[in-house]
Parts: sequence; structure tokens; C-alpha cells
Amino acid sequence: MANQQSRQKNSTIESISNFIEVANNKGIPDETIYKLLKNQGWSTQDIDLAFAQAFERIIGMTIPVPSKQRGGSAKETFLYLLSFITLSIWSQALGSIGFIAVNYMIDDPLDRSRWFSNLAANLARLIIVYPVYLLFMKVIFSNLAEHSQNYQSGIRKWLTYVALFITALIVIGDLVWFLTSLLTGALTLGFVLKSLIVLLIAGTIFCYYLLWLREELITV
Repeated sequence: MANQQSRQKNSTIESISNFIEVANNKGIPDETIYKLLKNQGWSTQDIDLAFAQAFERIIGMTIPVPSKQRGGSAKETFLYLLSFITLSIWSQALGSIGFIAVNYMIDDPLDRSRWFSNLAANLARLIIVYPVYLLFMKVIFSNLAEHSQNYQSGIRKWLTYVALFITALIVIGDLVWFLTSLLTGALTLGFVLKSLIVLLIAGTIFCYYLLWLREELITV
């Protein structure tokens, strides 16, 4: 079964490769060929493999393959995991600060020492963790700029989809929480503001990483 699927895959790549070679000989630009194939529904991976195969036949040489460094995947996993962990910490701290501000301004006055203690703890998390998050993201973007093929990394895609999944659940839960309070008549100004804080933070993160995940389409 696996051998049959492999043969079918190779046959598919071969047919795309033949098309690319013929179109290239007719003077059609590579960008146009790529868009035509993409519009027909072929995957980025299939097109890239077919282009590589066609170019190897045209120039009569095998495309050089960079030597793989041991631990490359481990390094990538480390960077992405730490970036998402720090993301969760600073975004939670930011949301907590917003909640504290809403409680202080709208709800019954809080004990001043307890209010200050909660605010200080969340400010400390935000001040320490947010720059660390930015540092990890800077390293990730630097690696992507240097090695554009990493946009296709399975680690990048899986962990980013996990982040999207979690933020999507938070947004959905926040909307359900809001609608439930509205229907039961328990909606207050403080509740609305807190709900908006959660929606703004989680929604912004979701949109940012969704656009970032689609960055591979721009870099092709």
C-alpha cells in the first residue's frame, strides 16, 4: 500500500515537472507557472518538488542539499515553545491588569494593599516576560529570514496551530460567557469591560498568528 502511494506521488510530481519544463521552454515565467499550478489546487510542497525536478533536468545537475545539523529541530522546538509559553504568561498578566483596573474603578473599592499587591505581581510578570518573548520572536524571525524554507517547518506549523486553537477556544468561551450573562440579565458594565479585554487580547493574538502562518504564501 505504501509503495503504491509512493509510486502515485512520484507519478504526480513527474507530470507537474513535465508541465513546468515545457512551459519554461515556451518562455513562460516561473512565477506565472507557479500561480497556474497553485490555482489548479496543487499543494506548495508538490509544486516545489516538481520545480526542483524540472530544474535538475534542465541544468543537468542535482540541486545541492545543505547538510543537516543535529539538534536543528530541537533548537526550533525550543524557540517556538518558549515563545508561546512567554506569550501565554505576558498576555495573561496583561489581562489580569485590565481586570484589576476594572474592579478598582467600577466595583466596590478593594483593599488598597491587596489591590497594589495583585497589580505589582502582574506588572512584574509583564515587565520581565514580554521582553523575553520579543527576544525569542526576534531570533525566530531572523532564522526565517535566513532560511526561508523554515516557513514550511512542521514544528512551526503545529505549534502555531496549537496557539491558534487555544486562542480560538478563549474567544469562543468569552463570547459564550458574555451571551449567557446577557440572556440571564447578569450583564454589568464591569463584566462587559472584562469581556472586551479578553476578546481584544485573545482576538489580536489569534489574528496575528493566523497572518503569520500564512506568511509562507507571501515568501514563495
